[in-house]
Amino acid sequence: MESDLGKLFIGGISWDTDEERLRDYFSNYGDVVEAVIMRDRATGRARGFGFIVFADPCVSERVIMEKHIIDGRTVEAKKAVPRDDQQ
Repeated sequence: MESDLGKLFIGGISWDTDEERLRDYFSNYGDVVEAVIMRDRATGRARGFGFIVFADPCVSERVIMEKHIIDGRTVEAKKAVPRDDQQ
């Protein structure tokens, strides 16, 4: 899937950070197609990580190289790896 080329895993997200804040932060780098924070199904509480998808995959390469601090927490940006490829 082409959209996966610009998809990044964002780890270490503060529980106070929401999708809108994540989108706002990363839109400084380029056009954000999707911003998702993963939540616990039972409690609805954020699990501390999420995903960002950029319209231009080249933007994701630049984002990986930089350090990011969102809501006082240093977050880690890595290429998203599809579940099928994880082992």
